[in-house]
Parts: sequence; C-alpha cells; structure tokens
Amino acid sequence: MVTTDDLIGGEWVPKSGYKDGEPSGDPVCPPFDKGLEFKDEETVYVESRDKDFKYSLTEASYGMDINFFNPNGEFDFFEIIIENEDNLALIGSGASKSFNCYFEREE
Repeated sequence: MVTTDDLIGGEWVPKSGYKDGEPSGDPVCPPFDKGLEFKDEETVYVESRDKDFKYSLTEASYGMDINFFNPNGEFDFFEIIIENEDNLALIGSGASKSFNCYFEREE
C-alpha cells in the first residue's frame, strides 16, 4: 500500500513512460512533465504549473489511486504504483487513459 510517507522528500522527475508493468517509451504525463514535489501529507508542488495542488491517496480494487485537486477546481486521478523508494508510476484511466509516466526521485 502506498502512503504519503513514500512520496514526501525530493523531487519526482519523469524519466519514461510505463506500460505493461515496465518503464517503456516516452513519458506521457501533462501537466506533470517537469516533475512533482510532495511537500506534506496533502500538498504537492507541480513544477510545470508553478503552483501547489492538493492530493490524496485512496484504495482501489486494483491497488491505489492518487487524486490531484487543482486550485481552479479541476480534479484528476491516476493509478499509482511504487516500485521502490525512488521509483513510481502514474497511469491514467478513462479520459486520461493515454497518460503513463515513470518517475525517479532526485534529492
């Protein structure tokens, strides 16, 4: 199970796409294509937007989802997979099905 403690610390930078359980291809992750920094248990800085978003983690039948709440009222959610303390993947569904991004933590 993914926790906020797994996310906080360092900057998460997209390195590749993520398909069939493996890092693969180019990252497809707007608006997170310049990276994320989880500041605390509810705030994440989105570098490409130069602003803080709220986020939350929720359990799903297939694992965990991460929900992003933009200050302008928009809402996005993605499946989140943590491979180890320095790698995570975000995978879209529904309207954002093509979204797939594999991030590495940089200190």
